[in-house]
Amino acid sequence: MLLRNAKSFFNLTLFTVLLALAGSAAAQSSIQAGEVPYKIPQVKRIGEGSKYYLNEANELLIRVNIWGKVQKPGQFYVPAETDLISALSMAGGPGQRARLSDVTLVHEAEGDAREVMNVNVRKYLKTGDPRLIPDLKPEDTIVVHGSAWQLVADVASVLGQFGIVANVYYFFFVAN
Repeated sequence: MLLRNAKSFFNLTLFTVLLALAGSAAAQSSIQAGEVPYKIPQVKRIGEGSKYYLNEANELLIRVNIWGKVQKPGQFYVPAETDLISALSMAGGPGQRARLSDVTLVHEAEGDAREVMNVNVRKYLKTGDPRLIPDLKPEDTIVVHGSAWQLVADVASVLGQFGIVANVYYFFFVAN
């Protein structure tokens, strides 16, 4: 009876730990879901196949994707003359372990072509040189990568969670 209760407790504990692992793994992924800051009904497309939109104030907008280590990653409708720094600010700014020396900007080009740029935002912040920061185009994607410390923190977190599972297994099956 005691062994059956211990196994039931172990199964419940293991299920809880695995559920926590799955939840934290989803939360630690390098690309997270975000919110669109404008409600979609407020934005209407201009013309058939156009990549420009109007909001209720008749402001010309473009749609951009901001991924990675920012506070609020997601898809945003921003004014057409927005630059990279302004777009990152709209996403809440860089995250705690963002690598600002190598921000990737993918421009949509004619047809299926893409132009990939690596922007050194850290250098812009030190020098203030506006030539380092490109303006955005419709359907651009910005990716803010995590630093090497982010990778170390992710690995340490996974190892710590694995240690918890191993400890529970040892306690119930090996220690007896």
